[in-house]
Amino acid sequence: MPDKAFDQEITALLAAAGLQVPPDLAAGVYSEARDLRRITSLLRGPRTAAAEPSNIFSLARYAPAGDAK
Repeated sequence: MPDKAFDQEITALLAAAGLQVPPDLAAGVYSEARDLRRITSLLRGPRTAAAEPSNIFSLARYAPAGDAK
């Protein structure tokens, strides 16, 4: 998405949330929003549900005694 279109989208989202960005901070806010969008796209890469781990940690130590498997 071109920067101008993205900046307009961010401006609309901020306005919808009732947020006003001070002019001296706007460049940083938009820059960070672009970085977050880029990082999010990496996290949401093309993967199927089968490629995702079903459980990345064990809940066994939190289960009541006798229920841990």
